[in-house]
Parts: sequence; C-alpha cells; structure tokens
Amino acid sequence: MLRKTSAIAASALVAASILAGAAPAAAETTPQSAPRAASVPGCVVTSLDDSGTTDYLTVYNDCGYDVRVKVVLAHATDLSCQTIFSGTHRNYQWVWPGRFDRLDAC
Repeated sequence: MLRKTSAIAASALVAASILAGAAPAAAETTPQSAPRAASVPGCVVTSLDDSGTTDYLTVYNDCGYDVRVKVVLAHATDLSCQTIFSGTHRNYQWVWPGRFDRLDAC
C-alpha cells in the first residue's frame, strides 16, 4: 500500500509541475504590444486649438537642428512624417472625430 501511495504522490507532483510550467509558457507566447515611437526632443513645442469641429496644431522647432515629426491622431489617420527646419514651425489641421494623441519623432 505504501508503494501505491508513493506512486500516486509522485504522479501528482509530476502533474502539478507540468501544470505550473504550462502557465508561464502560455504567457510567453502572447504577443507583445508594439513599441512606441521615439519621442520628440523638448525643444519641439506644440500649440493646439481644439475648440471647434476642426482642430489646429502648430509645431514649433526651437532646436538648433532640423527635426522630423509625425502627428499621431486618435480616431483618424495619422499624418505623415515631415521635416520642420530649425527655428520654424509647421501648421496641421484635421476634422472631428480626429483627436491629437501625440507627436512622434521619425
């Protein structure tokens, strides 16, 4: 009887270790969220007017070098990457339901 109990206990330990090992493996196979794009430097400043149905964004480049930026919108298609030359600005606009989400470097 002791051998039978030992065999059952050993089987239970093997089953428990298999189950315990399966959970982390399943977690590892889940897809990772997409990495965020690089943020723009602090010398790039935005001014947003979202008071009406059309939103207006001005991006100022106060850096000593040119920067490439992409306006990322929620509920609308993102705007393409564009170069803003040092000491200048660029104006953007879009209509509702688009909403300014962030500015990414590209």
